Amino acid sequence: MKKIFFLSLALLSTVSCRDFLEHEPVETISVNTQLSTKKGVLEALNGAYYSLRSTYFSEVGYTYGDLLSGNLKFSPRTNGNISVATNIQNIYQFDDEASESDLNYYYNDNYSIINNLNLILQYVDNLTDASESEIKEIKAEALALRAFVHFQLYKHYAQNYTYTSDASHLGIVYNTAPLKVGVDYPSRKTVAETFTLLEDDITQSLNFIQPNHAIPVGENKNFINPTAAKSIAAEIALYKNDWQKAYDYSNEIISGSGFSLTIQNELISNWATAETIWEIGENANASPLQSLYNVGSGSSYANYVASDDIYNLYTSDDLRKNLFEVKSLKTTGSTTNLPYNFTIKYKETTSNLVYRLSLIYFIRAEAALHLGNTTQALNDINTIRNRAGLSSLSSVSIDVLLEEKRKEFVFENQYFFDLMRNHKNIVRNNGCISNNCNPTYPNNKFVVPIPQKSLDLNSNMQQNPGY
Repeated sequence: MKKIFFLSLALLSTVSCRDFLEHEPVETISVNTQLSTKKGVLEALNGAYYSLRSTYFSEVGYTYGDLLSGNLKFSPRTNGNISVATNIQNIYQFDDEASESDLNYYYNDNYSIINNLNLILQYVDNLTDASESEIKEIKAEALALRAFVHFQLYKHYAQNYTYTSDASHLGIVYNTAPLKVGVDYPSRKTVAETFTLLEDDITQSLNFIQPNHAIPVGENKNFINPTAAKSIAAEIALYKNDWQKAYDYSNEIISGSGFSLTIQNELISNWATAETIWEIGENANASPLQSLYNVGSGSSYANYVASDDIYNLYTSDDLRKNLFEVKSLKTTGSTTNLPYNFTIKYKETTSNLVYRLSLIYFIRAEAALHLGNTTQALNDINTIRNRAGLSSLSSVSIDVLLEEKRKEFVFENQYFFDLMRNHKNIVRNNGCISNNCNPTYPNNKFVVPIPQKSLDLNSNMQQNPGY
């Protein structure tokens, strides 16, 4: 049998989720030893969550959906100059390079997470010190995480589902078993095949999932839970344009999960906590999203602020305007300080947020709209608008829906992917300092290149067109 090595976390802590998650990978041991006990498997599963947090919420990964779509611009440095950070320069220009991709780490780290999840799934049925329900829950979480991580890779490396009429264009490598570099040479699936595998994984997860999470610390919202798994399923269906499944999953969550939207008078002070479905647990360090987006203190400011393209969509009576913190900053070329709109979404109450109930309302609304149920679509959009202090709309279209969703989810890595699914052009006006501010759909550069190292190592790997 191939010997595969796995990065293990330090010994399981039973103190708190925060303590448990702050242990870094510290040693390399045989997979047979690591995964022969329940404790070892749970350490490995926790390692997957830990790695996902640092990858999913990294600067390049999490700013992607807002930066490329025109929701973000850059704040000036202390000297007043505005520039693009080198680690996002290529994707911001819609001209990433295979040889030095801005998302090289994102690709490698996500496939490493997948490989570790596949090892867990390979060994978990052999555990002798875990109950049947414990084994089912470990499998459920590992399968849901495997679907989720593959789904994130798909969103960056493959064109949207309807890019071709039969989804026969290039998808991603979808690994369902552990691989070893230099031995296994997987090829990319079509997008249609990719979604079949995504659906298989999340369906299996839902069949196995138990009421309580596998790792014996933390809150349910810190791990894959039944509602989180259904949220993944709903979003996968949405991206496939499987409107009935998207509607059914989202409707089940809204009607039967027990989650409720954050109430209006807590929309600013507690904007997402009450409706959080999945929020990956934090360690003792500050959330990476705070350093990306919060105002900061003194003369230190986050790089990213809302563009006027998005900020000007909020009317004066929109309560969500209070989720911005305006700072007047010195800017090169201006004789007076200029206003910059930072978000306070991640300032105190929420960090590492993956799914919240408001997103599920928009999934149901979009699915309902395509199914011809405009009443339901309008009701869902108006529910979100009314909570923000706005009056109800009398009609709805896909463009109206996308604008309403844009306002609700700025700084939450959504809008670019919504535009691509709906075959929309990019419009980046205010604050755009790219050489390519307004690329049009369809476009080869709306996906990033497969890293050159992967092509060099895998003779079966195909590069995306245009790179």
